[in-house]
Amino acid sequence: MLDDTHTVDLTKQDLELIEAALQTQEKILSVQRRAGGSAARTRLNDLKGLMRRLRRQTPAPHGATGGSWSQVARQLFF
Repeated sequence: MLDDTHTVDLTKQDLELIEAALQTQEKILSVQRRAGGSAARTRLNDLKGLMRRLRRQTPAPHGATGGSWSQVARQLFF
């Protein structure tokens, strides 16, 4: 089966916003899965796969070893 992929022009800020939204969705699905939702487990696995693909395709920052401010804030508060 072939993946039906599309090319989308997104800025770095767009990708950061999408990543933050996906991380929020991951937390919601984790809670639902712990409550016994089998559909939530399937969606959570799909979401984690999507996040891995997104991280692989996101260009690495030039010369920056630290993360963005949003990533630093998430690490501090979550």
